[in-house]
Amino acid sequence: MKKLFLIVLGCTVALLVGYAGYLSYSKAKETRLMGMARGFAAQSDTRNTVLSLSKVLRIDPHNVEAVRLMGDMAEANHQGDVLAWRKRAVQLAPHSQTDLIALASAALTVHDFALATNALGQVTPAYQNTALYQNAAGALAIAERDPIMAEKYFRQASSLDPENMVPQLNYAVLRLHSTNLVSVAEARVALTKIADGTNQAFRSQALRELTGDAFIHGQLNAAQRLAQRLLAETNSVFADRILQLQILQRIGGADFASALKASQAAAANVPGQIFTLAHWEIKNVSPAETLDWLKNFPPAQQTNQPVAMLAAECRVLTGDWAGLDKTLKHQYWGKLDFIRHAFAARAASGLQLSDGKDAEWGKTLETAGTGMDNLTALFSLARQWNWPNQEEQLLWIIVRHYPNEKWAAQALAESLMSGGNTQSLMQLCSLQLSHNPTNIQTMNNLAMTALLLNAQEKNPYHLAQEVYQAQPTNISCASTYAFALYLQHKSPAALKVFEQFNRQQLEDPSIAGYYGIVLQATGHAAQAPKYLKIASQSHLLPEEKKLFAGFR
Repeated sequence: MKKLFLIVLGCTVALLVGYAGYLSYSKAKETRLMGMARGFAAQSDTRNTVLSLSKVLRIDPHNVEAVRLMGDMAEANHQGDVLAWRKRAVQLAPHSQTDLIALASAALTVHDFALATNALGQVTPAYQNTALYQNAAGALAIAERDPIMAEKYFRQASSLDPENMVPQLNYAVLRLHSTNLVSVAEARVALTKIADGTNQAFRSQALRELTGDAFIHGQLNAAQRLAQRLLAETNSVFADRILQLQILQRIGGADFASALKASQAAAANVPGQIFTLAHWEIKNVSPAETLDWLKNFPPAQQTNQPVAMLAAECRVLTGDWAGLDKTLKHQYWGKLDFIRHAFAARAASGLQLSDGKDAEWGKTLETAGTGMDNLTALFSLARQWNWPNQEEQLLWIIVRHYPNEKWAAQALAESLMSGGNTQSLMQLCSLQLSHNPTNIQTMNNLAMTALLLNAQEKNPYHLAQEVYQAQPTNISCASTYAFALYLQHKSPAALKVFEQFNRQQLEDPSIAGYYGIVLQATGHAAQAPKYLKIASQSHLLPEEKKLFAGFR
């Protein structure tokens, strides 16, 4: 027995020694890879930095330095996962002040102001007196449209760290857009100093701001010179070419044409730049000339994104329905093929082929699915093309699948109201109430439409009483309840409901008509016409028009 125990103990020790050796090896490998990642990052070698960091995180997912550096790489390359990395860093090091500030900055880039505010709110008072915090707080103040606080934060950040160009640049840019002429003049001096400095990143941004400022104030020759300096910088971006085109177009002359050709050549092999330049050309030059440029692309490129979609947009704007129909038949737009079907429907409509339009629109909805991005893209097209029926159809789909998208429900309600479609309006209210059974406003709207349609299956009398009991001082709820009482031949009780409100409230066009018919029914015929006239001047549903007309 003792021998067996010693054997088991020996095996256990061997295993522990082996595991310890494995851990030692893994730690050494992690340390070596982390060192390599730092080296690659210092050389701006993003690919190898990320590759090394990925290996580190496979060994130790809790390596906070690797997570931070991953966030830095994502931020430097404008990737969409910056926020995820910053959140992970805060999870691993919840008391790290720099990680909280980095999280706030990342949240601002995606307009998540609540997250940014919460992250900065966790920074300790002692660390708030740093340039890093003050600069982030200034950025949040700008996002919240509070330039006074933003200026205060940036000024403090510049004071705390005079060598740091970030808050200095932010402070100067903010003052450049001030209404105070002294501040603007001082900002121009500060930006000019940065533009003449040795730091290329800040130099380019300063030149960009000065170019835009000169252009806005009509100093076109100065703007052109600044734009040329900006484009000479090795870190200039394609948007700087667009700025130069705007300046040259305003000046006029042959320089604009040559700059446009140069921009077209620069954009030729970069889809995002093709998209940016083409949209600018469509708006500022002409759809026809933009289409001529797009036609010069190789055939294979013309049938793919983004050239195919841009060409389709140009043909819509020029009314080239036959050309649009012909080219779309030989194309496939991958994940955006539902957009191609939408353009095909537009071509059929332009050619007055109603059956073709309906068929292509059916394919559009079938291939789009129920993804929110796809539906909103189609809604934008339908609105742009003035297709109210398709707009309404898309809004119904969005409301059914995304009940929290309040803009869609509001837009649909407005469309149904303007179209006088009370039945569909009631259906919309019923659908909304099924998603949010305690919403008094929705309950009130359902009660009113059901009363107008005499839809007793919705139990409108009970609904009207319920909303009134919940909000007796709400004139809209009170009006619905009074109308329900009127329909039940209880007009004196209805009048008492109205009498608790003042004249201004009763003269609201959405209320006046109902008050008028109750006045008429309770022997106050002389007063009723005034309120019925007020109601007639507003937009009424067909059932309301018929109801009020019977009392005039």
